[in-house]
Amino acid sequence: MGRFFRRKENDVRSMSDVAVLFLRLFIGGVVLLHIIGKLQTYDNVVLTYRHILGFDGATSFAIVTILEGLFAAMIMIGVATRFAASMMIIVSAMAIAEALLPGGLPTDHAKLYFVYMGIYMTLVISGGGRFSFQVPVLIRKNVLK
Repeated sequence: MGRFFRRKENDVRSMSDVAVLFLRLFIGGVVLLHIIGKLQTYDNVVLTYRHILGFDGATSFAIVTILEGLFAAMIMIGVATRFAASMMIIVSAMAIAEALLPGGLPTDHAKLYFVYMGIYMTLVISGGGRFSFQVPVLIRKNVLK
């Protein structure tokens, strides 16, 4: 019976890589669905969207939406996962800070962004895992061959 419960180090490592893959696909899918939801209510969102770096609401919304979509796709594919997740941490922190302003986001949205930030922090710590495209490794393999 004990042989069924013994785990080798490679088994644990491969399961953690599968867990990181699932986490990447999950958070990327959630963010893409979030973007689709924002685009469906575009008229209402643009009117209340904050002015960021001197841009009007529509331009700020377009910049943030494009960057969120790009970073979510990068996380799902596994290209520069740590960089993309760290940028999404900044976006989440800005959303949480906006909730603290008068007339900002409702607190339930801020709680959701706090959960997102925890997932992104996990991806920054763990990286993309074995099932990702690691650009420096790919370049090194092509140079050596």
